[in-house]
Amino acid sequence: MELPIIHSDGDPRLRADVPLSVIIAFDQLTDEERRHVLGALERIERDGLSAAGLDVTRLGGSLPLYALRAAPNVVVILHAEPGQAVEVWDIAQPATLESFAHAG
Repeated sequence: MELPIIHSDGDPRLRADVPLSVIIAFDQLTDEERRHVLGALERIERDGLSAAGLDVTRLGGSLPLYALRAAPNVVVILHAEPGQAVEVWDIAQPATLESFAHAG
């Protein structure tokens, strides 16, 4: 299954095949939220994680994980190894992530 990401120049900075859980989460978004997510992911595919205007935060821990605030109520979790395609690992609401952070 794939999110509809079009690679502009054949450079696969963004891996479009994603886990089923991401597809399910994406399907729960409003049309406007989907447009924001796809627009942000297309910018990452084109310009990388440092694309101007994107709200990307490196998450703690040993894995190279990043939180992309794609819309006011949507955070996309990305895995980004240097020199490899950026992978979408999850889509969540900020409140959900905050509850997990305080659960431990």
